[in-house]
Amino acid sequence: MSESSRTSAGQLHILFVRHGETQDNIDRILQGHRDTSLTDKGLGEAQVLAEKLRTQQIDAIYYSPLIRIVQTIEPIVSDRPQVKKYPDAALKGQALGSLEGGSYDLVDMRNPRDADGQPGVELFEDFVRRLKRVFAQIIGIEAPQVGQQDRTVVIATHGVGITSLFKCLESSPSCDGFNPRLATRGPHAFEVRWTDSDDVARLVVTDPTKLPINGGQLDYSSVSGQPFVIKRWGKREKAI
Repeated sequence: MSESSRTSAGQLHILFVRHGETQDNIDRILQGHRDTSLTDKGLGEAQVLAEKLRTQQIDAIYYSPLIRIVQTIEPIVSDRPQVKKYPDAALKGQALGSLEGGSYDLVDMRNPRDADGQPGVELFEDFVRRLKRVFAQIIGIEAPQVGQQDRTVVIATHGVGITSLFKCLESSPSCDGFNPRLATRGPHAFEVRWTDSDDVARLVVTDPTKLPINGGQLDYSSVSGQPFVIKRWGKREKAI
């Protein structure tokens, strides 16, 4: 539908969480699509994250199917049998091809396009477009379900995905050219290279009825203004 006829007083809240610590994180190894597990510390971080969300209503969770993400969300969903869970490979981080398993020093972490052209590496442009597609699909599913009450969904993905999507929605310099500015920031949103494992980034759609949903997904070309508000993102002391 191009214009919604629904009436709604509720908002759509989207919580973004990142996986806990892995051994590759400790060893400064590029993971990409490597299917790594959490360390004992990472499993503890997942418990801390779940405790932060203990009183938070969650209606659905979309997640990268890699083991480190599955282990991270397990404490969140273990006592919420009613929550619908949707694994989606499109929520994986950027595929790094021949660089996976190599040192962080192989790429300039400040330049998201630095790995472009290496064997098997997913171009940064393609990665951002993939994030935009899956985000549009999630919005297309969730926005029409918002009624008089708020609806809250979790997107469990990888640090590079959260940062890249937010920068894309803001049309930040490293992610300009994909779309006009679609998001603004609240006073508790701080741009970071990646979120910490215990952070919960929150993006809010204050009026989901105004989002153009066509073919079951958000139609970026018909979006008016900046319908997304990044309420929380990272920590002030780690802001770029």
